[in-house]
Amino acid sequence: MTAFPPLHEYALAHSCPTCKVKPGEPCRAPRKAAALAARNGLRAELGLAPIEDPGIALHLARHDAGRRHYRRDVVAAPWPEDRIPGQRYDTLGGAA
Repeated sequence: MTAFPPLHEYALAHSCPTCKVKPGEPCRAPRKAAALAARNGLRAELGLAPIEDPGIALHLARHDAGRRHYRRDVVAAPWPEDRIPGQRYDTLGGAA
């Protein structure tokens, strides 16, 4: 268990100012989803595993909000050597 969840969870904890979805819902980004599907189609033809990063299909403004939230949590957390193993230091609560 890490002290902080992945960045895409921080992004999903915010509403999207671009497509106006609520926190926890994926962005409505049809071009991003189509580009990811095309890329995964090419990877399948080459025998590679598909890309399964949930942050790829999120809008940039939402990523930025999640990144700012993550940085605030990191700054507020104790130094890495002072952290308790297994304890999370995020402020997401049940949002993600």
